[in-house]
Amino acid sequence: MSKKRLSEKIAAFCSDLGASAKGLVKIATQSRRCTVKAVAQPGERLVIMGNGPSLADNISSDLDKLTQAKTLAVNFAANTEEFCRLRPDFYLLADPHFFTGRDTDPNVARLFSRFNEAVDWPMTLFVPVGHTAESLGISNAYIAVRRFNPVGAEGFRWFTSLAYSSGRAMPRPRNVLVPSLMVGMLMGFREIYIVGADHSWIRTLDVNERNEVVSVQPHFYKDNQAEHSRVTSVYKDIRLHEILMSFHVAFKAYHQIASYAASKGVRIYNSTRSSYIDAFPRRPL
Repeated sequence: MSKKRLSEKIAAFCSDLGASAKGLVKIATQSRRCTVKAVAQPGERLVIMGNGPSLADNISSDLDKLTQAKTLAVNFAANTEEFCRLRPDFYLLADPHFFTGRDTDPNVARLFSRFNEAVDWPMTLFVPVGHTAESLGISNAYIAVRRFNPVGAEGFRWFTSLAYSSGRAMPRPRNVLVPSLMVGMLMGFREIYIVGADHSWIRTLDVNERNEVVSVQPHFYKDNQAEHSRVTSVYKDIRLHEILMSFHVAFKAYHQIASYAASKGVRIYNSTRSSYIDAFPRRPL
C-alpha cells in the first residue's frame, strides 16, 4: 500500500472516529424513547408527499394512486384544500417553527386547528421527541401522536446502522424529507416512493442590492403574505455560503439514506418530475 493510500485510510478512520464519538454524545444527551411503530403490511408501499410545485401535477393526474396508497404528508399541507381529498395516513412535522410559532404565526395556529377540526379519518402525526398530543393541543380522537428523534449522527457504518435502526438518530435532518424517509423505514415499509420533492432551490437563489440572500421556495399551493414575510425574516441575516452549506447537508443526507436503505433491503424511488435529488433511482408513480 502506498504512503498516500495509507494516509488517506488513516484520515478517513480518524474522521469516522470523531464523527461517531460526536454522534454518540448527541444520542446520549438528546435522544429519547422513539415511539414509531412497525405498522406496514407485507407488500404495502408508502408514498411521501413533499410540498414542491410538482405535487400539483400528481394531484391532478395521479389522485387515484395517491388516495389508494399509504401516504405521508408534511409541513403546511393540512392548510390546503387538497388535504381532505388526499386524506393522508401519516403526517410529519420536524421544523421547530411548528412548535414555537403557534402564538405568533397564524399559519401554524391554523394548521393545528385543521388537525383538530378537519381530520375525520385515522391519521398518525409524527413529531420530535419532547412533544405530546396534550402539549400540542391535539384533541382529535382520530389522530395518534408518535415521536421520533431528529438527532443527526454520522460516522462508522456499523455505528450509524445501529443508531438509525433503533430510531435513536438519523442522517442530519436538514429537510423534512429526511425524517419522513427514516420514519417510513421504521414503520416497516420496504418500498417507498417520493413525490413533490422538487428541491430546485438553487434556481430561485438571488442576492439583492442590499446583499441580502433571496430564496424563494415555491410549493404546490400558494403561500400567503404571512408566510412570505416569515421566510423573508428568516433569511434576512443568513449568508449565501451558509445556505449553500445547508443544501450540501440535505443532499448528502439523501445519499446516506440511500446507502442505509440498500443495506436493509428497502427500495426508495424518486417519482418527482425534474427533481434535483440524485440519490434515489427514478420511477414514475
